[in-house]
Formats: sequence, structure tokens, C-alpha cells
Amino acid sequence: MKKEIGRTSRRDFLKGLAIGAGGYALGSSLIHPREAMGQSIEANLEKASLEKRWGFASGGLVHFQVSWAKMILDTRGKEKLIEEMKIRSPQFAGGDKKFVESLGLTASDARSAASMIPTAITIAYGPRQKYEIQEATPEKARVKCLECTFWNNVQAKKITDDLCSFHSRLYWDSFAKAINPNLKSTMLKAKPLGDPVCEWLLELKA
Repeated sequence: MKKEIGRTSRRDFLKGLAIGAGGYALGSSLIHPREAMGQSIEANLEKASLEKRWGFASGGLVHFQVSWAKMILDTRGKEKLIEEMKIRSPQFAGGDKKFVESLGLTASDARSAASMIPTAITIAYGPRQKYEIQEATPEKARVKCLECTFWNNVQAKKITDDLCSFHSRLYWDSFAKAINPNLKSTMLKAKPLGDPVCEWLLELKA
């Protein structure tokens, strides 16, 4: 008697399991249509161009940098923000120089630095970052920033404080000296200071 009950219970259990599995499969096909079940991460990524992925990722970095600078300024004051930038700006410049060098890019004078530094910044800040190189000679070069995603983010957040000109001045000069100790960068114009563009002068001193 017990043996028969055991057989019946096991048979009912397996039957229920089969019915349940069938129901799950049917439910899955209803929740995930055939075309959705065939998707993959790689296939989904192909729908976003490399430029869109680049812009999305860089946008997060810019948002973080703007928010960080504003937080330091509001909670600890301008002197502390400048102190932090004196530490971080050269570190960023050194790290970015190593990164672009890993891509096979090199520089030694004003002309090549005028190309290398904006390249590093554009890689970090995204495809909307735009520069124009002027007076490009080995001894002297001028670079204008026509479109800056950092500045645009500051404007979108309606921040009136100058969060970037001091950092930019330090970053460019640190990057230039990392390329060549005799190379100097001077910030000539800055949008946060009321100028229509940001502009740098790179000079190779003998």
C-alpha cells in the first residue's frame, strides 16, 4: 500500500513538474518575444554609434567634475578649491599625457603640443569639444577652445562661479612642461572671465 502511494506521489510530482515547466516556457515566450530572446549585449551596442557611446561616457565625467568643484567651493571655499586644483591638475595632466602616448602620439615642441593637449582633453570630454590651432610653429602656437563641454555643463546648471579657468591654466602648463621642461603655456583668454573663447599660448623657450 505504501509502495503504491509512493509511486502515485512521484508520478504526480513529475507530472506537475512537466506541466509547470511547460507553463514557464509559455510564459517566457509571452514575456520575451522571439526577437527579444535573440538579442545580445553586443547586438544592442551596435545600435549606438561609437560617437554616441563616447559622448554618453564623457558626459558623466564632466557632470562629476562640475559637481565636485561646485561642492568644494560651496562647502569649503575658494581657497580650498584652488588648493585641491593645485594638487589634482598636474596629476590629471600627467595621466592624460601617458594615455595619449599609449596611443602612439608624441610631442616635443609648441606645434606638436598644440595638437596633443587638445586631443587628450577631447578624448576625456567627448566629441562636442572643439579646438582651433593658430600660429603653429615649433617655437610658438596658439590654441582656441571654440566649444567646451565643461563650460556648457556649468551654464546648463546655471552656475555663475568660475570653476575652471584656474584648473585649465594649471593643467595646460603642467601638460606642456611634462612634454618638454622648456615648454610654457599661458592662458590668454577664458570664458569664465568674460572672454568669448578660451585661448592658450604655447612657447618653447631656448
